[in-house]
Amino acid sequence: MRVTRNDVAKRAGVSTATVSYVINNKDNISEKTKKKVLEAVRELNYKPDMIARSMVTKETKQLSIILNDIANPFYSEMVLGFENIAMEKGYFVNVCTGYKNLTKYLDSFIERRIDGVFMAAIPYKFDVNKMYELTNVGIKVVMFGDSKADIKRISSIENDHIQGMDIAIKHLKDLGHKRIAYVSGFGLEHRFDKRLEGYLKAIKKYNLCEDMGLIVTNTKEPYDTTIDTGIRLTRKLLNSGQEFTAIVCTNDLMAFGAIHALKQNNLKIPRDVSVVGIDDISMAKIWNPSLTTLQVPKIDTGRKAFQFLYSNIKNGDTGYHVNDLELIVRDSTGPAAT
Repeated sequence: MRVTRNDVAKRAGVSTATVSYVINNKDNISEKTKKKVLEAVRELNYKPDMIARSMVTKETKQLSIILNDIANPFYSEMVLGFENIAMEKGYFVNVCTGYKNLTKYLDSFIERRIDGVFMAAIPYKFDVNKMYELTNVGIKVVMFGDSKADIKRISSIENDHIQGMDIAIKHLKDLGHKRIAYVSGFGLEHRFDKRLEGYLKAIKKYNLCEDMGLIVTNTKEPYDTTIDTGIRLTRKLLNSGQEFTAIVCTNDLMAFGAIHALKQNNLKIPRDVSVVGIDDISMAKIWNPSLTTLQVPKIDTGRKAFQFLYSNIKNGDTGYHVNDLELIVRDSTGPAAT
């Protein structure tokens, strides 16, 4: 026989309303009462009727995250931060990867009337109006990156890449580097590449060599920031004949690729060339050499994204947050070669 909410209430010695409050994660229940109810739920193996509950609460308790590449540790750490806190609040999280199926994803979200979407990376040439199709039917949205979204409708989280690049370039300048290359996984026209904007501003600010030949961008695939891309673009930089003593890369994966390409050309890191990445993914500290990188608060970003969604679902509030980046100095940077 199917266990009901009444059975749980009797076992816990509380009202059915109290059981509902606990199951729906309401805040006005004492920890003692919550513990009794949850123990009764476990003992009776009670499974709430999610469809019936969604009809009453107007919530499906379903959220989705859209990623470009789940294999990139940057995104997996962000998902971890998001999912852990979401599960605590009783939400189920669905992870969607790749942008080729973006339209299908969005249509599916609307059909299923999920509660919210976290877009953890913004596709190349993305039209933010696609996300308004979700908000128009009551689905809450948080975007990570320079989304250009209407803050009254969509919450946003960004990294301060202008500040981050300033710190990275100053670090290299203080080590005596004057010709610093930038290897980008984006196309030169990519409007979301705040890293490039930050690089150009910092190079000018610190009176370093302003040579566009030191900037190598990805013309083959406008949104590709893998190790292989780092290898390919660093080889292109080496073959260009440009002189440089340091490289800053779009992210850590590309920095790993840059280090590999430099080693293949019998260059020592950091004796001959210093390398800086962005993200501080878990592999950065164990790479050879360990990578100097701008640390992005990945897990905290995932948590913040959920908090924005939760606040929007419950209260209609949207939010905007900018992550400060911290330079983690390791073995891949050193004094400029003379």
